[in-house]
Amino acid sequence: MNDTTQALVADQLHLTVDYGRSLQQMIASGRYDWINPDITAERFPMVGTGAVPVEARLFQFDRILSSEDAVAAIKATDAENPWEPATIAHLLAFGATHPDEQRQYPIIALGSVAEVHGIRRVPYLCRSGAERGLPLRWWDDGWDDFCRFLAVRNRSSGA
Repeated sequence: MNDTTQALVADQLHLTVDYGRSLQQMIASGRYDWINPDITAERFPMVGTGAVPVEARLFQFDRILSSEDAVAAIKATDAENPWEPATIAHLLAFGATHPDEQRQYPIIALGSVAEVHGIRRVPYLCRSGAERGLPLRWWDDGWDDFCRFLAVRNRSSGA
């Protein structure tokens, strides 16, 4: 991997995703000012049980790239202990724990893709003025170089 990938938060950022909570409860804990109404449990089901600790990392690329290219770059960063694109559950845990990060740049969860009105969309965190939002964006759109991509991996022993 070349130097176009860089961690913007500590490599050892730890999150806990509580799958005992519903999507709506996870959203409520983030206290977002606005939420896309198409973000529903039917479109974005929670897949997991109990409280799951994960290691998280934000990736930024110094170029405009597609969702497919971002996923490939995230996975290629560490072949022995690979990163995976975050799901909406990871994104919501991150947003509740680090609410001010999305005021600096959009944070995308490419691990959750849902068809909404015939178009593949992904959730992300962003801001509008001082407000924090949880919208959806087209998977097929390109991503600007200032976007951050949340990625996770299971916490291994020693992590």
